[in-house]
Amino acid sequence: MNLILPYLVLLILITDINSYNILVFCPLFGHSHSTYFGKLADILTEAGHSVTLFTPAIIDEFRNHSYTKLTKDVIHLDPSPKLKSIGDLIAGNGRYWKQEFSILEIPQSARFFQSVTGELHNVLSSNLPLLDKLKKKKFDLFIFESIFTCALPLIDYLEIPAFTVAQSITFESSSMRAMGEPVMPSYIPGCNRIQIPMILLKFLNTAIQVLQHYFNYSPEYYLSYDNPNKRIHSMERLSDASFVFTNSNPYLDFPRAIVSKNVQIGGISVDTENLKIGKISGEWDQVLNLRPKSFLIAFGSVILSKDMSFEYKVSLARAMKQFSDVTFIWKYEDNDTDSFAKGIKNIHFSKWIPQRELLADPRLSAFMTHGGLGSVNEVSYLGKPNVMCPIMGDQMRNAKMLARHNGSVEISKHSLGNSKIVEEAFRKVIYDQSYTIAAKRLAEHLQNQPVKPKYSFLKHAEFAARFGKLPSLDPYSRQMGFSEYFLLDLLFISICLIFLLCLSLYFLAKVALRFFRSKPKTE
Repeated sequence: MNLILPYLVLLILITDINSYNILVFCPLFGHSHSTYFGKLADILTEAGHSVTLFTPAIIDEFRNHSYTKLTKDVIHLDPSPKLKSIGDLIAGNGRYWKQEFSILEIPQSARFFQSVTGELHNVLSSNLPLLDKLKKKKFDLFIFESIFTCALPLIDYLEIPAFTVAQSITFESSSMRAMGEPVMPSYIPGCNRIQIPMILLKFLNTAIQVLQHYFNYSPEYYLSYDNPNKRIHSMERLSDASFVFTNSNPYLDFPRAIVSKNVQIGGISVDTENLKIGKISGEWDQVLNLRPKSFLIAFGSVILSKDMSFEYKVSLARAMKQFSDVTFIWKYEDNDTDSFAKGIKNIHFSKWIPQRELLADPRLSAFMTHGGLGSVNEVSYLGKPNVMCPIMGDQMRNAKMLARHNGSVEISKHSLGNSKIVEEAFRKVIYDQSYTIAAKRLAEHLQNQPVKPKYSFLKHAEFAARFGKLPSLDPYSRQMGFSEYFLLDLLFISICLIFLLCLSLYFLAKVALRFFRSKPKTE
């Protein structure tokens, strides 16, 4: 025993040396966003690191939900009355079912989100005693989402030497541009599926990028907690991140040029191995056995089915009624189902569903969803044909991203009132085997990708905690001016040279013509 004890002590010391103290900053703004960051925290905790999850509340209802299983050090912070009122406004999402989205809304959306991050900055700066307790933990690494740039003054105040950015969406152009990643207006993902002239698409894409550049979702700068006269410029400081973890997967997303700092970890929250060996509860087991086929309908935790118009509810129920051999499991959050689905036997309503477990069950035939990235990753990894009905935001891009793999049908939310269109979409994914084959092929690609997202995230996070800032990964293109980046200086020089050449040829031709005209007179 005396011989073994020194080795055990040495093993413990080695473990302590290789573990890092990490702070994950996760404002409670959206369910999927919080689930994603909770998963990142748990992966780091599972690897033996000391992880603290800091969760300032924006939307009040998320405070009572636990987003981690392994990470126990979770610090909450209540919102100010102003921030709570903003959160209540965000939570009222029923309007999105009918609301149109256009590029003209970008300035308004930017100003609104600036008010969110600006007020969150005020809440943090007014809770310095809590921040002082965090400072004593001497963190090695800070992880936060790029849209919450109010975390940048917090990093300085806590004296954390390194930080990484994580994104719960596939692509956020402002922060990626700040990192030096090329954002090309000439390339529009999914343009081959849009029935609009290419030149118009390029014009719209350029207009959107210009608007997003000038109407940024982050304030231009924040004031330091220590020195009110010191300004921290958000986009400039963001480029100091060691890495940016994007919720994108190269085997699922549109191909594009990325920088070395961009570490793609899309699908990291989907544990396919445990889901496939797990057993579903007795109630849901009975529901799945009711008919030969089962079809899941869920629009996420933010956009609720109960808030859609009555016309949409009637249309969906009417379409489901046409499939007598299919049990439709509809996540519906109210008790008024008799008003639009009375007497329809093949619909099972539930206010809550085990979505991942149902998608992993072979008895489930297909899935209809809003195109939130969490649901897109789950249905992609678990290989189910699906109907995408995007409602807002990045869901439009997500739907086209998945549809290009041929296992998905996309319909507009405005088509939900037409039961024939809905019925046709259902019929395709239920009975056309080409959709099932394509969905399973995509799932095989994702499950057998050479480098797993979990491993990639863990190793890059540990690398950042160990080495801090990585200026060698900072592309020189980020330091270029507008004219230099787009080769306008070279174009100007080329035009000048061509002009001089043309001018020289003109004078040479003029001299030659004069010479040949004067020659006969001399003779």
